[in-house]
Amino acid sequence: MVERSARPPVVPVQRLRTTFGLWSRLALATVVATLAFGVLLVLEFAMATVMAGMMMILLPVLAVSLAVFAIVGALLVGSWLVLAVAYRRLHPSPLIAGRIAHDGMADAVEPVAYQLTHPDDFLRAFVRAGGRLLGILFLVVLTLGGGAAAIEASPRLTVERVAVAAGIATVIATTIAVVDAEIRDGATVERTLADRARVCEAERSGESASDDDSTVEDLQQRVDRLAAQTTVPSPTVRLGEARTPIAASVGYRPATSSIVVSRGLVERLSDRELEAVLAHELAHIVNRDAAVLTALSLPAAKAEPFLEDAPEPASLYVGQIGVFVSVAAVPIAVVTRLAVALVARYREYVADQAAIVITGDPAALASALETLDRDLVSRPSSDLREHRSTAAFSIVPPPWEEHRFFDRTRRFVSRTLLGTHPSTEKRVERLRARV
Repeated sequence: MVERSARPPVVPVQRLRTTFGLWSRLALATVVATLAFGVLLVLEFAMATVMAGMMMILLPVLAVSLAVFAIVGALLVGSWLVLAVAYRRLHPSPLIAGRIAHDGMADAVEPVAYQLTHPDDFLRAFVRAGGRLLGILFLVVLTLGGGAAAIEASPRLTVERVAVAAGIATVIATTIAVVDAEIRDGATVERTLADRARVCEAERSGESASDDDSTVEDLQQRVDRLAAQTTVPSPTVRLGEARTPIAASVGYRPATSSIVVSRGLVERLSDRELEAVLAHELAHIVNRDAAVLTALSLPAAKAEPFLEDAPEPASLYVGQIGVFVSVAAVPIAVVTRLAVALVARYREYVADQAAIVITGDPAALASALETLDRDLVSRPSSDLREHRSTAAFSIVPPPWEEHRFFDRTRRFVSRTLLGTHPSTEKRVERLRARV
């Protein structure tokens, strides 16, 4: 059993201050996210409605153009296939390069000749890249054609009403797609974290790993004991072989959450420090931080397709209207990220305080943060680059790498404005005040 220091008395004023700080920041971020999401919905609806109206007006021309494009494309591809097959039968390999002197020219021409005489490779790549896009485009034309037919059949329907309905349907479809993608990203984050922490494949598949059984069992017992003092079920502990100290909680619902810990973290901390870090990660699960931050990030996720070059299936009209919507999408994405970072940094303070309530040992958590911070400073640059790739999953941020130009400005933007973790010094100072 791990010995703990006497539980410090709860300071009502300090707890009230922390609670007020969290809820005020959360309220501000919620207002920003709601307004940003609303602006994007209005812009998306307006642009989708305009596009639908224009396409319905130009539907005859668009349908004829698509038909001509399909016929001409089919003829060209068919001719290419016939000529390629005939050429391969009459002139087996080597193709063209065999008729050129065996020098650099032959090596350069041969790949081109192969591509020309093997159109099936190109067609497979074309189907993968643009087949679904063209299919959805034809589906859109058929849908608008149905709308035009409905207008002809019903005097109550007009182009404007059908365009508005199309705009509403587009907004609903893209919003559902964004929310679904964000929910599925939770599993992606867990897999990415498991890869970076180097969780062994046997552990991932549920098989036993004899060398790690005792360590995992000890960690799970610690988390079970800590979770018994809270209102959530005990999360699953997953141990990785990475030497970089990593500790992170993953999951939207406490019942399905897990805590990923690297062996580097276990080896560098004492029993008291390790238990304090586990309590900190458990506090994130109790407070449902992953779900809260994901919800606040929805406006940035919805704005992201407008800032990408390649249109996604959920937003095919981006290529036409992206230039206009990106004028609003860029500041919305920036402001949303600032608001999310503001809440994320303060939720680290809240998780620290909750860990104190669970363990009754603020000194252990302060010591753990200092130990991990010193360890990162002393690590070689190659390990630091690896740690920066998992910075969002680490309990302390990596040391700042100085830049030759605009170092103070970059540090202010990266750490003060957009950083997800407050400085370790400030967190330790708060914890020391509770000892």
